[in-house]
Amino acid sequence: MPTDLAPGLYIQEDLGEPALTALRTDIVAFVGIAERGPLDRPTPIASWEQFQAVFGGFIASGYLAYAVKAFFENGGAMCRIVRVAAHAAFTQSDGARVQPIDRSASLVLSVAGFAPGAVVSVRQGLVERAHLLEKVTPPDRLEWTRSLEPDFVIDDPARPLDLATGAAAAASDVLDANDVRALRIEAGSPGGWANGLGVRIVASQPAATQTSTDPQPADRSSSIVESTAGFERGSLVRIFQAGAPVPQYRVVAAVEIVARRVRWDAPLNPYNLALPLSFETLEFGIGVYFGSRLREQHSGLSLAPTHPRYVGRLDAGSADALVPSSRLIRVIDLRAGGPPSYLHVPGAAFLKRPSAEKPSAVILVGGRDGTAALNYEDFLGPSQTTERRGLRSLEDVDDVSVVAIPDLLIQPTRPLELAPVAVPEPDPCALDAAPSPDAEPFVPRLQEAAPTIELEQVFAVQRSLVEHCERQKDRVALLDPPLTPRGVLDLGQIRAWRERFDSSFAALLYPWILVHDPLRTGGRVVRPMPPSGHVAGLIARVDRREGPHRAPANEELQWAQGVTVDVSAGMQGALNPLGINCIRSFPGRGLRLYGARTLSSDPLWRYLNVRRLLLMIEQALRRSLQWAVHEPNDVNLRETIALSISTFLRGLWHRGALVGATSSEAFRVKCDAETNPFVSTAEGRMLAEVKVAPVRPAEFVVLHIGRTRDELEVIE
Repeated sequence: MPTDLAPGLYIQEDLGEPALTALRTDIVAFVGIAERGPLDRPTPIASWEQFQAVFGGFIASGYLAYAVKAFFENGGAMCRIVRVAAHAAFTQSDGARVQPIDRSASLVLSVAGFAPGAVVSVRQGLVERAHLLEKVTPPDRLEWTRSLEPDFVIDDPARPLDLATGAAAAASDVLDANDVRALRIEAGSPGGWANGLGVRIVASQPAATQTSTDPQPADRSSSIVESTAGFERGSLVRIFQAGAPVPQYRVVAAVEIVARRVRWDAPLNPYNLALPLSFETLEFGIGVYFGSRLREQHSGLSLAPTHPRYVGRLDAGSADALVPSSRLIRVIDLRAGGPPSYLHVPGAAFLKRPSAEKPSAVILVGGRDGTAALNYEDFLGPSQTTERRGLRSLEDVDDVSVVAIPDLLIQPTRPLELAPVAVPEPDPCALDAAPSPDAEPFVPRLQEAAPTIELEQVFAVQRSLVEHCERQKDRVALLDPPLTPRGVLDLGQIRAWRERFDSSFAALLYPWILVHDPLRTGGRVVRPMPPSGHVAGLIARVDRREGPHRAPANEELQWAQGVTVDVSAGMQGALNPLGINCIRSFPGRGLRLYGARTLSSDPLWRYLNVRRLLLMIEQALRRSLQWAVHEPNDVNLRETIALSISTFLRGLWHRGALVGATSSEAFRVKCDAETNPFVSTAEGRMLAEVKVAPVRPAEFVVLHIGRTRDELEVIE
């Protein structure tokens, strides 16, 4: 029916093909070591404060937090973080051999996955303690920094020690009224950060009612009550009746408010329906404490899986609107999946109440960082399986344009040394010569050592990073210069390192940058760190301000105190032609990135901005022209594609991304009968030839855009 007969404003939707638009190119991915947070999962982070909330703060055993801080300080707006750690490894003490009598070492079945400086959970029966490894001697000897005495029995072959290392989340179990494990409280992510985290459980009965004087249903599957207020579907209910030995438990299946009827998940046997029945709902709250400070509180939780606030839905990072997401813990219902009657066992449906003998708070233990045993393969992820870990977890992420792995170059630090606790001299005049302490003594958390990665392993990871970018064809790698035992590479060493690479998908930076260190690592106010975090932020800043066609050079770096090597003009004259991008200090102008070149030997791909501009154009064409697949391969399709590409490139030319006095000098698009002869179209192929002239250099770079029967291809 016509709607435009009367005067007025009418809007018609354009259902044509989508126009090509430039893509966002300022999102950076960092792979590294963090205090906490999800493992091997590219997590979007939009601010330094969000990074601290999810992944923690600065740590001595990693550069990741420093790199992310530098990224945001230099203008970055969005990044993805992939936290890596050594996966858990297990072994047992060798019961067939006599263990060292001083208990300073253990003979085990295997030392695979164990590394010096790693935290190891040692367990025997119900006793579990954390110990620090001092030395690993293959194939079967572990040496400890302190003796296992007196916690464990080592001379009983029937009671071997169970040992575990690698990343693990701190956890503790909660018992029900029958001393059976009901819930497992786990830290939201692996790491020693949660050791000592307290979880307090408080029971409540928010609603109660009783059966009315009306006749009760004979099928016992429901009850007519005085009031249904506070009763909802899925509520766990405790049922009392005078003369009954123990209460029973049911779950509300449905509530009929008008009829004041509550339907149950099971019949009310063997109650006498002629006598009154009393009902009360059972809920509990969880408070999470660090020391004596309340960090999180969750109320109205239930043990019934059908309840909208079922405790099993309380998970770190949960998106459930009814159960608030926790940043610190997740709860696992150990009864989930059991027999349907598990809630009906007398006394088993409620958590143990606080008592003087057993405190109401559980303390999480057993968390491990998994940094000491971290090896270079953990940064890359296994290539033989479909498991996505480390760098491989970024293969399915299509919004990343720059990738860096600063923690590949982490250096071991000295272990934390604490001053002995001062003991005051006793006062001979005091009435009580030995007063009780005001608080529990401070017990420091065991600090895992940083991993040790050899120089050739660093090269293997950086080479794999470059190959990853070449395969993905939508991102470039920022390579940090490695360290030698004597410090940062000198002029000859950095030139030799550069000769190992030849790719337009990578940029090498030099030297390291000094930043303010809140941790005072090694007793110093500043800490040297790889420059990729600063440069990544600078690239993002320039991209957001102008675009990827602008070279991110001669821009000042923020949050930087200096450089580890003062690069002179003569030194840069030797390094710049090789494609090594130097960071230099200029009086009155601060620290500046004074080069933006790739590691390609091809002059066409010498400049980083040219490489990144062409990647953006290719990705925009690849994504925006997918509609053309399976379209009729005729002149209309060719003209539509040529027009779409020309309009897109003309917009880039107006923004200054392409050089030329006219649009015809800046780009050319050809998609006609000449590029698509009958033989090609008969096979289902369509080819568009695109030539663009990036700002620098002014040479033409040719793109071939081809459509087959099943997909669209963009080839340089």
